[in-house]
Amino acid sequence: MKPTLKIYSMERSLRAYCEECDFSGWDPWDALGSPLFRLFPFNRRLPRWAGNHIIKIAPLNIRPLLGIKKDCFAKGLSLFLSGYILSEKASPNQHNRENIANLYKRLMEKAIPGYSGPCWGTNLAYQTRAFFVPEQTPSAVHTAFAVEALLDLNDLTPDEKLVETAAGSCRFLLEDLTITTLPEGIHFSYTPQDSSRVINVTALIARMLARTGRITGDKNLINQAELAARWVISRQSDDGSWHYGEDPAHHWIDNYHTGFVLEALEDYRKYSGDDRVGDAIIKGADFYRKRLFCEDGTPKFSPDSLYPIDGHCIAQGIMTFVRLKDRNSEYLPFAEKIALWSGENFQHHRGYFYFQRRKFWMNRIPYIRWVQAWMFLALNRLLREIE
Repeated sequence: MKPTLKIYSMERSLRAYCEECDFSGWDPWDALGSPLFRLFPFNRRLPRWAGNHIIKIAPLNIRPLLGIKKDCFAKGLSLFLSGYILSEKASPNQHNRENIANLYKRLMEKAIPGYSGPCWGTNLAYQTRAFFVPEQTPSAVHTAFAVEALLDLNDLTPDEKLVETAAGSCRFLLEDLTITTLPEGIHFSYTPQDSSRVINVTALIARMLARTGRITGDKNLINQAELAARWVISRQSDDGSWHYGEDPAHHWIDNYHTGFVLEALEDYRKYSGDDRVGDAIIKGADFYRKRLFCEDGTPKFSPDSLYPIDGHCIAQGIMTFVRLKDRNSEYLPFAEKIALWSGENFQHHRGYFYFQRRKFWMNRIPYIRWVQAWMFLALNRLLREIE
């Protein structure tokens, strides 16, 4: 089978699976949806984090026994929505439009009230290494991907309500998050309740502000985006890498967050016209390609560790190298190579993609947001370019 036809077949199979389960399923961060974690001593920080981690990586899915219900977080709905919009642009049809309408409705229903503008987060509480996030807490990351999908929809079918929602979400970022001003620029917190310094969060916000500012003509949004981008590139290491964050608990480098930063900076440059980020993108992309992927397209989780091979890293690699295709003529073919590798090694015959391959076992749980939504968008983005 020709490579393009193989990728098309992979996308069709994944699409059929996701539609069959109505875009709902399990998530690596849904453990605290169990009533067990509301009881002492499981409602403390360490048991919450350990319990979630064990449930997340275990090859057997015990969620039904723990009373955890299937769902799809707002970010997952956003990714599916953006993927169907790409599909509709390539091949308009009623089926795409019905799914777009369904996903848009569900995404808007998950908006969290009570803040300066529309915002999104997880409907469940979760425990990170550094802090606890209660349920219905909005986050910059979920909001950034929701706005990305809404503006994609506005590109397909212009609607002033979509632009107004995006502008309102920018108010949430600028008024409800913690913003720290430094000589190098500004950085944003992850949620209204923390003061973390996570690199990819501020990169995604720079993209969102620049894109919304370009559509609305709001120069203040462009200016704030520039300050955010300046801070992000100031945190780049000499080898081209970025740590996940600046707090001691966040001082690591991984695959998909590096991809987040690169893709967000490239989009920021496109929307803002700020070419000063170009050198950082080139250096970071070289690190990403050489240190976080094997030659056959296998994603490494970190520069010094192949395992776990993660479905999210596969999808982000495809998306990032497609986005950076004009930076290096080898990047688009490499995105194809990653996709073909994933079809051979990570896709189940029912269409879904596996979560992780660890050194001694494989986790085949079909996490709907973490892997399926990302792969759906990644494959559609790739097909749009190579077709």
